[in-house]
Amino acid sequence: MEKVAVDYEKMYYGFPVILISFYDADGKPNVTPISSSYSLKDMMMLGFSSKGYAVNQIKAVRDFVINIPGRSLMDAITYCGAHSGQELSKFDHVDLTHEQAHTVNAPVIRECPVAIECTMIDVIEHDQFKGITNILAKIQGRYVAGNVLNEEGGLQASELDNILYFGDGRQKSFRFMQ
Repeated sequence: MEKVAVDYEKMYYGFPVILISFYDADGKPNVTPISSSYSLKDMMMLGFSSKGYAVNQIKAVRDFVINIPGRSLMDAITYCGAHSGQELSKFDHVDLTHEQAHTVNAPVIRECPVAIECTMIDVIEHDQFKGITNILAKIQGRYVAGNVLNEEGGLQASELDNILYFGDGRQKSFRFMQ
């Protein structure tokens, strides 16, 4: 297959959209969508724009929850991505319900079938990648809705309706797992 050189600002080739929920420094619940994440065992890595409200609040409060949304939450995801938590409380403007997490001091989103509770352990910023902040976190707990588990307690991927993000810096698009 012949390939063509491209000069994209960035390239997302199908990363899961997640909702990061946290209490800000004033104790107010907030939420932001991102698509730069990965996990290995009990380690979680998230990537943010350094100037964003959410990353700077997480750096201060340390605890947060990764909520895995489905397609039915696309309107809330779009709204949360277009507004800053510095300007308003996003939970007041979308159909998302926040509840206290089990193991960390952060809110969980009830409508998401998967919640991964985390505590930040390191902030990674490098001069070579100005404007990017990576948050390294330890997973403190994983919680999954019973309807997406099989009889043995294993995750049934076919029951999740994950959203994948694709983009090249000029346009973005979403693809759904189901």
